[in-house]
Amino acid sequence: MARYVCLGLAILLIIATAALFAVAPGFGMYAWGTSDYVGTLALLGFFLWLLWIQYRVRLEVRTDGIVIKNLIYSHDLAWGQLVGVDFGDGPWVRIDTTDGESINVMAIQAADGEYARREAVRLATLIDRHTA
Repeated sequence: MARYVCLGLAILLIIATAALFAVAPGFGMYAWGTSDYVGTLALLGFFLWLLWIQYRVRLEVRTDGIVIKNLIYSHDLAWGQLVGVDFGDGPWVRIDTTDGESINVMAIQAADGEYARREAVRLATLIDRHTA
């Protein structure tokens, strides 16, 4: 759902900015200058960049392993590096690796309820199948 929300918010921001630009010259003594337009476009660009970062969050399953793309970091893990899946008290699923590291998977969020549990079980099944 997060991807759809990001896409919807991006469209809404673009439409709202266009509407603001359409009425901005009519503010009388508060009419906008070039710096106002440039600043608004810069702010729009910043918000669209933040939405793009959130939109990219995902878990890719490949034949040789998985790729986890979180907000900032990406992890490319082979099947042999994966130990298991933990859906503890945190907001996201965690994957345990052979080197003792736990990596959060922001693409599977506890807030998604039953869907998230099914995806966590599916991921655990894939890990078991490829490491057995």
